[in-house]
Order: sequence, then C-alpha cells, then structure tokens
Amino acid sequence: MHYPPRFENRTRNANELSPLPASSQPYGDVLFINSKAPAHHLFEAATQRMTAVCDLLCVLEGSSHTDVLPQQTARLASALGLLLADARALHEAAYQRLLDEQRPRPARKGPAVTGVVRG
Repeated sequence: MHYPPRFENRTRNANELSPLPASSQPYGDVLFINSKAPAHHLFEAATQRMTAVCDLLCVLEGSSHTDVLPQQTARLASALGLLLADARALHEAAYQRLLDEQRPRPARKGPAVTGVVRG
C-alpha cells in the first residue's frame, strides 16, 4: 500500500476542497476532496476504493447463499454504496483535475517591452 507524505497543516482555499456526496456522509462538512491534488493521486484513491468493492464482492461470491443472512447482505450493500460513492466522486475530481492540468495557462503580464535600442 502506498502511504503519501504527511499532509501539511496549511490554510486551504475554500474552493480547493469539495465535499464528498451525500451518499458518502450524513453531513456535507466532514469529508472533502482536495481538488488541487494531482490527478494521479485522486485516481489512486478512487482505485483503492474500487479494489475494496471488488474484494467485498469476491467475499460475497465465495460464500454459500445459506451462509449469508439478509442483515449481513444489507450491511455489505451499505459498505459497497459508500465505497462506490467515494470512488465516483474521486474519479470525477481526478478527471476535472486532469483537464485543468492540461489546459494552457495564460501568459503572465509583465512590463511592456519596447523596441527601443539604446546604445
């Protein structure tokens, strides 16, 4: 598993953080995505969640239908829903960030250069 360096405790611009969808959390002020994170970091986080979903589905597939109780199935479905909602939000953020990274930046305006040659 990849462990990124510690996140520096710095003030974030409010428009850099977007809340995860309501299907991922009961309140919109707890879990956020840093929209300025590199696209590959966002994709990797989404991939981790998708892998967890696949792992849970494999566990369910490997169990006999008589072993799984309705209550366990409901809990599993709830966990899968949370992971998929997170993965979807992360994929959307990664795609937007990739577009932002590929967009040419406007040229910086500096002092005007004149064609006057001094000699």
